[in-house]
Amino acid sequence: MSTKILFISQAELPDFQSDMVFHGLRSIYGENCVDHKEMWYMYSDTKSKYWNSRVPNGGNSYGRGFTLYGRLPNISVDRSNLVQRIKNKEFDKIVYGSVHRCLDHFDEVVKHYSPENVVFIDGEDQTNIKEELLQFGIYRKRELVYSQSERLKPINFCIPKECIVDHVPEKTKEYGTVIPGDTTTYIFDKEDEYHQDYQKSYYGVTTKKGGWDCLRHYEIIMNGCFPYFPNLESCPKNTMTLFPKNLVLENNRSLEKNGLSINYKEETMRLLKYAKKYLTTEYTAKIIIENI
Repeated sequence: MSTKILFISQAELPDFQSDMVFHGLRSIYGENCVDHKEMWYMYSDTKSKYWNSRVPNGGNSYGRGFTLYGRLPNISVDRSNLVQRIKNKEFDKIVYGSVHRCLDHFDEVVKHYSPENVVFIDGEDQTNIKEELLQFGIYRKRELVYSQSERLKPINFCIPKECIVDHVPEKTKEYGTVIPGDTTTYIFDKEDEYHQDYQKSYYGVTTKKGGWDCLRHYEIIMNGCFPYFPNLESCPKNTMTLFPKNLVLENNRSLEKNGLSINYKEETMRLLKYAKKYLTTEYTAKIIIENI
């Protein structure tokens, strides 16, 4: 019998960490992963129809729906009578997509489920946590600085596996167009053009923003481009634990000292292979459900 999961979130976007986790869970478990509120923007048949009208500021909303959204088939899911189904322990795991935005059915969940079967996701930029939740479940923190509890564990940003290219594309430019912090470079309205720009570039500049983890890091890698990531060595060891820090640091130091490596294609291919194994939404979902 397949594992049954109840995914609880506010179902409003964008909420990258929550949406990444849901994408991975639904990709693996199908209809056995129930979004307690319909996450309409994740589905292929509704994104194009509703993105501009239902998202604040229309298509210019944060992230513009790139990479994560509109990729899942909108399958039939039973969202009825959830309170009773929680009481009946119909679900094997309860996953809260964002502890700061939605704790619906909390009282029922903690009454009927043991902590090892409840997962709290905290994808915020800030490093503080809701310590009061540690007694009720496994707490997955994105910007984790230290861990004082066996129930407090890291989580990474991640990407849909279908977005990762199979080879290193031919390059025509040194750096990608987008420069973090320079809004004049945020010129892409079409997702394909945004991805193609990285595919044509040897390097994509990325940096720490509000927090260390950022979807851009992964978008650069998935397009067969190498991240240029200043100050990555300062990233806390418990943050971005799956990100290939050593590979990126080694390459970037060589770039700054010697210029473009003659082994660039080989090094970038290593990143792609690593991404396909460890940086997908499905891998993150597996970590969460199996409590790795």
